[in-house]
Amino acid sequence: MKIKGSAFLWHQVRCMVAVLFLIGQGLESPNVIDLLLDIERTPRKPQFPMAPEIPLVLQSCEFEGLKFICSSDTNQALNEHLERECRSYKLQSAIFHEALLNSSCIEIDNNISSDHTKKKGASHIPLLSRPTEPSYEERRKKLVA
Repeated sequence: MKIKGSAFLWHQVRCMVAVLFLIGQGLESPNVIDLLLDIERTPRKPQFPMAPEIPLVLQSCEFEGLKFICSSDTNQALNEHLERECRSYKLQSAIFHEALLNSSCIEIDNNISSDHTKKKGASHIPLLSRPTEPSYEERRKKLVA
């Protein structure tokens, strides 16, 4: 999915994706988007967890009339940092991949009981039935006071 716009905040995108996930799971109706965007009908944002940040990638940002520059030393330091991080994540990935491969070789004994029984998922509370955050106007009044 690509989101293109101006002035999006990181958490705003994570909230939008969270709502889309709920719709995709069949837990919310697609018309909830229109209801949430209508500040007359829904002046306060319902409380819900944001989507995880890991799969979200900021692909590009454009700043009109602004040109970023840096020294060659700074650029080299950034590249070295990114290479170290990349190596570290590749190593972690390889370790977990090996663990997954080895876990399939473990013998299963169904006669052994486990305290790790499957948890029953919490029942879904519709977004519009949840507690809400203060409205924009309520937050502004609090700042002025």
